Amino acid sequence: MVRRYVYLGRRVPDIGARGLDRATEVRGIADAILADYMAGRTSYRRTMSRLNLLELIVQRDRSFSATQKRTLRAYIDRVRQRLRLLKK
Repeated sequence: MVRRYVYLGRRVPDIGARGLDRATEVRGIADAILADYMAGRTSYRRTMSRLNLLELIVQRDRSFSATQKRTLRAYIDRVRQRLRLLKK
């Protein structure tokens, strides 16, 4: 089975090791996903799916502590809330 990479925001540079290893990367990706929606590059559904995937990746990542995971998931929830407000 071949896995496809899911676009989560190419405008955010990868800092340090490959993949997500810093909280600033996660925040930057969440902001880039929202910016793509606001610019009309992605639909509401695709944007919400990408934010859900980002949260799942953070939840399963071993490089973040439990406290970091909590704060990052809360940040992603705030971005989701902003997205919901923009849709109305």
